[in-house]
Amino acid sequence: MEKKSSLALLAERICTKTSLDTLELAFLHSSYVNEQDDKRGSNERLEFLGDAVLGIAVTSYLFSQFPDADEGRLTKAKSVVVSRPVLCAKAVELNLPDHLRLGKGEEANGGRYRSSNLANALEALIGVIFLERGYQTAVKFVISLLKDEINEVMSEESATNDYKSLLQELAQRLFNCRPLYTISEDKETLEHQKGFVAHITVAGHRSKGRGNSKKEAEQAAAKQLYLVLEGF
Repeated sequence: MEKKSSLALLAERICTKTSLDTLELAFLHSSYVNEQDDKRGSNERLEFLGDAVLGIAVTSYLFSQFPDADEGRLTKAKSVVVSRPVLCAKAVELNLPDHLRLGKGEEANGGRYRSSNLANALEALIGVIFLERGYQTAVKFVISLLKDEINEVMSEESATNDYKSLLQELAQRLFNCRPLYTISEDKETLEHQKGFVAHITVAGHRSKGRGNSKKEAEQAAAKQLYLVLEGF
């Protein structure tokens, strides 16, 4: 019996009839393409497409499966689920490092297990499935891959909404900086009540929030700015 190739085994595992030649396109790193002068091009365009499909698949699932969740909670859950660490872990589960085509320099510098390469390869794979098998098949693949993570994040979200931590991660990823907070007493509250206003700045982007405590005000401000920056 003829031994199946690793790509054929991957195709079986992800339950798609995508041709192996097309499937391989998801794993062509730019370093390999440049070294080999491969006319097929790198996986970067497919990664761009797959990222969009991934986003709408997770968003649609969250919207339909959690009708009582507000926008902030859904946005936070989506951000976590499609984050690089999660996608990288899923890529390893699918043995995608074995399929990457890398240039010699990228290979020597640990590119086979670099998180960005793995996450990009997974998104490119989603792009291939979308082009070859259509939207519904691509969505089915995404949800089967991430359903447990989505449910886990939403379960955790019911107990906590730590937007300060999430904003800090986002600020680091987008702008390589930390949020700056200033706190003052809220002059608009009644004399017998004590309130606070938190002002927050991230790379020139600003928001403010109010609360009965400094922590509550900071969380309110962080939530507002997080929802704005998540759209970048």
